[in-house]
Amino acid sequence: MRKLLASDVDGTLYVNDGIHEKSIEYIKKFRENGHAFLLCTGRNFGGVKHLVKDYNIEADGYILCNGAVVLDKNLEVIYSKDIEDEIIKKVFEDSKDKESFNFYFADSENLYIVDGYFNNPVLEIDGMEEQWNVTRITEDEFYSNKYSANIIGLEIRDKDIEKTQEKISDIENKLGDSLSIYRNKYFIDIVPKDISKAEGISRVLENYGVHEDDVFVIGDSWNDLSMFERFNKNSYTFSYAEEELKQHASNVIDEFHNCLEFIIK
Repeated sequence: MRKLLASDVDGTLYVNDGIHEKSIEYIKKFRENGHAFLLCTGRNFGGVKHLVKDYNIEADGYILCNGAVVLDKNLEVIYSKDIEDEIIKKVFEDSKDKESFNFYFADSENLYIVDGYFNNPVLEIDGMEEQWNVTRITEDEFYSNKYSANIIGLEIRDKDIEKTQEKISDIENKLGDSLSIYRNKYFIDIVPKDISKAEGISRVLENYGVHEDDVFVIGDSWNDLSMFERFNKNSYTFSYAEEELKQHASNVIDEFHNCLEFIIK
């Protein structure tokens, strides 16, 4: 029976600024056995393509922007849903405190940053902006032009989880009819209403000839909760995940390859 593994990226496959060689080895073995491997992430493809290339990882599909974009292995679009310009600007207006938030938004390929409203040293690393397909725009350009996005992101600059949750509640109260909002540690992932990683996976099961009972999911944060709930029997998280999140997954492991060891045996 063919199986499918949908894997989160940051904190799951990509840990401590790298992907472990053993993880790559087991992904290759999993696919050689005829199973399907999906990358399932809040990143857009601009944020994933360098990992796929640098670590020589072959994926059978991509659930991107927390499910707002779904691509097949040939990068053909299976599904895409946008956040409209008006909503992007409302979130921005409500999050213009430069000392508290980093604001960004992205479509399937490009990451947009409004000058003065994103201050993260990671982008100062040589070549990083090109790697992530970063487009910088001025505040005047932001207001003068219309944009669409598959995901909006906020980073809580002091990394305070309580403040992160308070901000989520604030956005839900104001825009919850239009958006789904997920906490990813001290980041906030904002996507169109009713979009989730689980919905993204469900859209492609027929394409891969896989039954829901043969879907395995793995992740480490709250934007993975929908996967744990939909595919609970075969859900995996990590010993280093938040204690409350662990209660929602059926299996707790130490390293990524532990999951594939179990599936392949």
